[in-house]
Amino acid sequence: MKDTQLLQVQAYDYLIDLIKKGELEFGKIYSLNKMAQKAGVSRTPFRDAVLCLEQERYLDVFPSKGFALHNMTREDIIETYQIRNAIEVYCLKQLTLNLNTSRGQEYFLKLSQKIANQQEIIQTTYSNEDFGRKDYEFHRSIVQYTANESMLEIYRRFMYRIFWLNVTSFSKEGRMADTITEHMTFLEMMQTGDLHGLETLTEHHLTVAQDINLQLLEQHPTQPMI
Repeated sequence: MKDTQLLQVQAYDYLIDLIKKGELEFGKIYSLNKMAQKAGVSRTPFRDAVLCLEQERYLDVFPSKGFALHNMTREDIIETYQIRNAIEVYCLKQLTLNLNTSRGQEYFLKLSQKIANQQEIIQTTYSNEDFGRKDYEFHRSIVQYTANESMLEIYRRFMYRIFWLNVTSFSKEGRMADTITEHMTFLEMMQTGDLHGLETLTEHHLTVAQDINLQLLEQHPTQPMI
């Protein structure tokens, strides 16, 4: 049983790596058996990994045919931002309430550093992808503060989706600069203990990104988002 679970993790990591590198084509159905062979694992753990990725909406399974990349839908986008809002508001409030503790100060400094990293990217490469990666790290740090493994696991399951939606939203002119302003305001509100302001700003921050992605989906319905 343990060996099977390890092989499933191996297959899962193999597929995620292919997705991240863009080595799977949208619209193409892949054979379960052939891909299992390429991954170097047997069919059963590979199938279980595919089913897991189907649940996380990275892949779509076609019985007796194989699997294909899942293209982001309107529902996927809305769901992602709803989950982020629910988790991040709670975690921000907890961090703010405990800001004067050593752990609170440690994470406040982490958030400050992520903002500095984003400012550097704007001044140098201006890369959507680099900026999006630091943005994910900023928000993940907020969730990590609580040390709630169940909550963090939910957030991790959405990691790749969150990251690429970030990257897409930063394609809009001015969104990177606005994000830095909003991130700095988060820190100011944490220092003043403005819990209501944090909740309102989080909803605004995520709604803007959601709306950018929804607009792009409507403008290019056949173009894959991730």
